[in-house]
Amino acid sequence: MKRRLLVLLVSCLFGASAEAQLDRSSAVARSRAMGGVLVSLADGPAALFVNPAGIVVSPRYAVYGDYCEPGGMGGAHESRAAVAAGSGNTRGGIGWYRLGTGQGSDHLIAVSAAHRLAEGAQGSFLSIGASATIGGVSRDAEGTGERESWWKAGGDAGVILKPLPVLAFAYSISNITDAHPGPGTDGESWHRAQRWGASYFWEDRIVLSCAAERLEGRTTVHYGIGMKTAVPLELLAGFSDGNVTGGVRWTGNRVGAVIAFEGMGTDGVTWIVACETSLGGAPDGEAP
Repeated sequence: MKRRLLVLLVSCLFGASAEAQLDRSSAVARSRAMGGVLVSLADGPAALFVNPAGIVVSPRYAVYGDYCEPGGMGGAHESRAAVAAGSGNTRGGIGWYRLGTGQGSDHLIAVSAAHRLAEGAQGSFLSIGASATIGGVSRDAEGTGERESWWKAGGDAGVILKPLPVLAFAYSISNITDAHPGPGTDGESWHRAQRWGASYFWEDRIVLSCAAERLEGRTTVHYGIGMKTAVPLELLAGFSDGNVTGGVRWTGNRVGAVIAFEGMGTDGVTWIVACETSLGGAPDGEAP
C-alpha cells in the first residue's frame, strides 16, 4: 500500500511538471527563429503543430522534420515529423512530436485537416483547420523504477484570414479542453493554449509579424521579422518573453531548411535544425 501511494505521489509530481513540455510541440524551427509569431504565417506540414489552418499553404505532398537539444533541460532531445497531402482547396496531415529526457518521454500525435473556404486575387484567402490529438507522458517513478504513463485525447483548431496580399490575421487554439494526468491527481498536465496574431508583407521581401499566446492565465507577446535576400535565403529574427531568437531559412523549390537559435538566458542557447521537402508538385495554383 505504501509503495502504491509513493508511486502515485511521484506520478502526480511528474504530471504537473509535464504541462510545459507537451506545450513545447508548437515551437517548430521557423516559429522559434521568429520569436513564436508563426500563428499567422503557418504553412506546410509544420503548420499542424501551430495552426492547422495553415496546412492549405502547402505543396500537394510535403514532409517536415526537425531536431533540437533544448537548453537547460539536461541532455533532453526534441524532435518533430509531419506529412501533408491533398489537392484543390483541401489538405490533410499527420504529425508526431517527442521530447525525451533522462526521466522519461513526452509524445504528441496529431491528425489534421484544413480547407480553403474562400480565395481571392493575388493570394488572398480564408482557411480553417482542425486536429485530433493524443498526448502522452511516461516517467520513471523515483525510488521504484516503475514506469508511470498516461495518454489523453484533445483537439486543436485554427483560422487564417488573408484579406489583402499584404496582410494576414489568424487565431488558433491548442488542446481545446485541459487534460489531466489521471484519476486521483490534482494537477493539470496539458493546458489549453490560445494564439492570435497578424503579419504584414512588404513587396514579398520583408514580413513583420506579432502574436500573443494565452496559457495558464498568462499572456505572452511575440515579435518577429523575416527578410528575403537575392538568393533563396531568408534571414529571421524575433523577440519573446525576454529571449532573443534568430535563424536562416533556405526556400528552395523542392527542399527547404531552417537553422534557428533561441537565447535562454542563464540556460544558454537552444539550437534547432529542420528540413522540409516537396514530394509532388507546388501548391495548387502555383507553378512547380
